[in-house]
Amino acid sequence: MQKRINKMADIFQKEALNVLYVQMRQGGRIAGEYSRLSRKARMNMYSVSKSVVSVGAGIAIAEGLIHMDDRVSDFFAENVEGELPQSLTHTEVRHLLTMTSGLENPLFFADSPERYYVKDWIDYFLHAEFSYEPGAHFLYSNFNTYMLSCMIEKRAGQNLLEYLRYRLFEPIGVGNPDWTLCPMGHVHAANGLFFNIDELGNFGELLLHYGTYKGRQIVPETYLREASVDQVKGRAAKTDDRAFCGYGYQFWMTPIENTFLCSGNYGQYCLVMPDKDAVVSVISFEDNHGRIKDILLESCAAL
Repeated sequence: MQKRINKMADIFQKEALNVLYVQMRQGGRIAGEYSRLSRKARMNMYSVSKSVVSVGAGIAIAEGLIHMDDRVSDFFAENVEGELPQSLTHTEVRHLLTMTSGLENPLFFADSPERYYVKDWIDYFLHAEFSYEPGAHFLYSNFNTYMLSCMIEKRAGQNLLEYLRYRLFEPIGVGNPDWTLCPMGHVHAANGLFFNIDELGNFGELLLHYGTYKGRQIVPETYLREASVDQVKGRAAKTDDRAFCGYGYQFWMTPIENTFLCSGNYGQYCLVMPDKDAVVSVISFEDNHGRIKDILLESCAAL
């Protein structure tokens, strides 16, 4: 496996791609690694954070804090002035998880200009334009994940970081977790969670074993089996992405059969391959991150 990692690293270097770490795990051990830094530094996981929120949702559902058919509008009645769009009143937890909330446009992302001056993100979402019936149209948006996190916070009485500190992070070896907050003090959720390469690999191992880590069931297996398969059934065909293979509950499907991917901007990836008992993690800071993903998938297709 180290030879495979070395071959990937050679391609990254030849193409001048700023990949900082690669780690391959198989059979419960680290089978290969590559690093450009002397220490395993924590880095922003960007949208890999969404997959962590999904795991948090699975835990919250198991504890009865939220349910798949809970409506977003019921949680934030005090935030609403005037009538909500009719479609939004039917948006449920399941639609936030599958990016099918009905939004007309994705709103802003982590590095968009609005990120730095919009103060109340809940209000911003509730007063956005909803043009589709929930469940009918896939549109990838940070706000679906953010609102889901805020719903869990409402019921838990603490933000998602604190809710997951001892339910998820500490059990998988993420001590003193770091997650950025929005201007109103809610966890950023869709972005801003920091992992080092070992922590990202640990999270991948949890997913690989459908919620079990070192013999402890942390997330319900039934939830993760649903979360890690396509749940949008072609509703993303309206996008321009011909490479789209499906989307679960904040996880991407890949062209490799029975695999799924946590994916973050600038090249953060965690590829989970249950049939191969393998997890491959990548941390980068590269604008051409799509090329990194292609190399990762091409290199692992024959694993």
